[in-house]
Amino acid sequence: MKINHQLALIVLIILFACTTSTFAQKKKEIREAGVKQKIEWRIIYENEKEIKYKEYEAQFDKQGNILIEKTYDEKGNIVKHIEYKYDGEGNEILQTTFNSKGEAIERVETTYSNGFKVEKKVFGPNGKLKSKKIFEYK
Repeated sequence: MKINHQLALIVLIILFACTTSTFAQKKKEIREAGVKQKIEWRIIYENEKEIKYKEYEAQFDKQGNILIEKTYDEKGNIVKHIEYKYDGEGNEILQTTFNSKGEAIERVETTYSNGFKVEKKVFGPNGKLKSKKIFEYK
């Protein structure tokens, strides 16, 4: 039984390492290529006719951090809009989600200490705290 737990832990560590390096590499590639914007187009075929619309758009800063994400419906209306803010170390400190009317529906504030994420607070549309997560490192 103990060996199964150790094996599962090793697999999780490997998966986490692979996932983390993939995200970091994408950010690094975006920074190195000087990408400022990413657009995803959806193409639908109806009655042998091609219908193309913008489905997703993202804007990046010079460090490769995502600043704004927008998701669109097939009519070009914004369905979801998320804005991000970062500290001087490149850590995400604020994420604000807006609905299709441009109203803030959720705000996530993240606090760091010595480069480690220590707290994440989620606020609802009324500005009241909905939940809080505390990160502990040993």
